[in-house]
Amino acid sequence: MLWIQVIICIALVIAVSSKLSQSADMVAEKSGLGRNWVGAILLAGSTSLPELATGVSAVNYLDAPDLAAGGIFGSCLFNLMILAILDIITGGGPLFQQAQVSHGLAAGLGSLMLGVAGIGIFLAKRDLDPVLAWVSVPSIVLIVVYLVSARLIAKFERRRRSEVLEQESEAYEYEHVKPRQAYLLFAACSIAIVVLGVWLAWLGDEVVETTGLQESFIGSLLLAITTSLPEVAAGIAAVRLDAVDLAISNVFGSNIFNMAILGIYDIVYIKGDLFEKMSQVHIFSAVIAMMMTSLAIVGLIYRATRPSRLYLTYDVLGLIVLYLGGMYIVYLGEVS
Repeated sequence: MLWIQVIICIALVIAVSSKLSQSADMVAEKSGLGRNWVGAILLAGSTSLPELATGVSAVNYLDAPDLAAGGIFGSCLFNLMILAILDIITGGGPLFQQAQVSHGLAAGLGSLMLGVAGIGIFLAKRDLDPVLAWVSVPSIVLIVVYLVSARLIAKFERRRRSEVLEQESEAYEYEHVKPRQAYLLFAACSIAIVVLGVWLAWLGDEVVETTGLQESFIGSLLLAITTSLPEVAAGIAAVRLDAVDLAISNVFGSNIFNMAILGIYDIVYIKGDLFEKMSQVHIFSAVIAMMMTSLAIVGLIYRATRPSRLYLTYDVLGLIVLYLGGMYIVYLGEVS
């Protein structure tokens, strides 16, 4: 019965994510905000909310702040791996060749926030972490940077779109859809994906407990993947809609939102400084995520072609190597 529920839930997540990506594309057109901002802020927020719900539960009810933090950093790493998955399934040229260089803004902001989180853990482990009441200052910085990031991306996207429209007229794909319909459809799909995401995370927890993996690294990895499934499904759906920019901005935006979630965890964890409870291995995870982000930015700028004997570009191959190598080292750190 459990596995039947898992299959049904995954099928529903894929179906709803397809509609969510389409409605997000509609909102981008009707609002004039563009795919970059809608993908990085609205779509990323919708697909990442299940992590917020499950993480708050882990922090408050299970008293497992390190587990919640591990889920966040694991999700950031897997989100960047999604770029490689999207590159493999895309029908045209390499993924980064089809995307705008402007994604580097969201990627850079996400890398900045990963650095802040890593520094927060480093300082907390040496009793140097500044704290206001029970909340760590790095947590406050993460939330502030997220809010600033949303504004920066919006301003940059408006400026970029105005420059483009001066040179060429914009093509409209959803003229038959009214703005109100687009907004309501996006809201309904967002609510549905949050409910399904929380259900899927709960099912994943049941699976690893039933199979006896709850204390293992593999069990934690499976849980991280289940909470990231909405991002995978939404990204694939966006690529199939020929909305590559929406898919890529969702990945970078999810990492920005994940770092803000880490700050929220600290606020709701009233028993002390959240960063002090985190394992130092998360510093390594943050560094690997920053390296993967930097490599993605290089790919966006350089726009490499696929070698004749290799289906993947070297930047995407680098993402895969960094992810697998990083996870293996994290595994060694956990079991040692």
